[in-house]
Amino acid sequence: MKNVFLFLAALVVSLLMAEAAMRLAGFKPREVRINPFFVPGTETTWSVPDAELGWINKEGISRAIEGDHVDMTFWSMSRRATRPDAALPADGRAQVMIIGGSNLQSYGVRDDESFPWLLSEHYPTLSFENFGTGGYSTVQAGLLAERAFDQLYGADKPKLILLAFDDAHLLRNVSDQSWVYSISDAQGNYVAPPHYREHGDALTFHPFRTIGFWPLEKHSAALTVLHNVWLQSVVYNSAPEALPVTRAAVQDIATFAQKKGVAFAAVILDDRGQTAKSVFEGQPFPWHDCSGLERTNPAEYMLNEGSHPNPKLHAHLAECIEGWLDAEILPGLAK
Repeated sequence: MKNVFLFLAALVVSLLMAEAAMRLAGFKPREVRINPFFVPGTETTWSVPDAELGWINKEGISRAIEGDHVDMTFWSMSRRATRPDAALPADGRAQVMIIGGSNLQSYGVRDDESFPWLLSEHYPTLSFENFGTGGYSTVQAGLLAERAFDQLYGADKPKLILLAFDDAHLLRNVSDQSWVYSISDAQGNYVAPPHYREHGDALTFHPFRTIGFWPLEKHSAALTVLHNVWLQSVVYNSAPEALPVTRAAVQDIATFAQKKGVAFAAVILDDRGQTAKSVFEGQPFPWHDCSGLERTNPAEYMLNEGSHPNPKLHAHLAECIEGWLDAEILPGLAK
């Protein structure tokens, strides 16, 4: 018993010394910080939790925390408004489903300034549904597309699924630690959205999960550092897998569309790291690159915070996509 007591006493002293060293080095216990986009119960809260997808757009009106703090209208099934009426048009217009993240969601601009709304105005014979959801990966966008295809649309299914892609989605598709650290739930827990990881020659799907606090982590700098090292270096050190996983995730959506008898295409909206083209080169479906202004002239084409397109860039994206649709996509849909 004496030896056990001495061991426990030495252990306690060692832990206290480690804690003191961490604090002297400037490390602090884990602070509970909620991502500003996910603070619950406010007029700027645009999302609600979803057990499968992690979150979806909250139906109703939310106010942006960027730019001019405009109101943004969201409809059922995580859609951003693309016209005055939320009901699916019943006049025979061909349905187009657009899926993607916050640049498609058109965060920070008015409904009628978003490029999907502008596309709706430009093509009176098409009906665009904008499923863009802030923070989404390609994996989440694909899962939402499958849900909406079955649950939102009746007999009149979409003719085209259009993926709006940003190079930031690469790391999101493997839930890399750099992305995990930037999102949290209403309690301040880190979350890992649904994603894929490589396991040998196959991909393994990982469902949405909450990463809870370790015991005493909120009181111990040493435990906080240890937990961070575990997440960064072991569990979510997944950046090297991003490209092959993303290519496979995109192909999964293309395969889903093919099985449903629907055309599939992709457009690059944002490519600040200039890595997005590598996702689509050699793929057996049409794709188009409308990116560039977000990195070459952000002062003119991005909101003041620099994170999302402003109305001027949305107008450019609409024009870029229209030219591509007219030349390469819509002639095939008419067949």
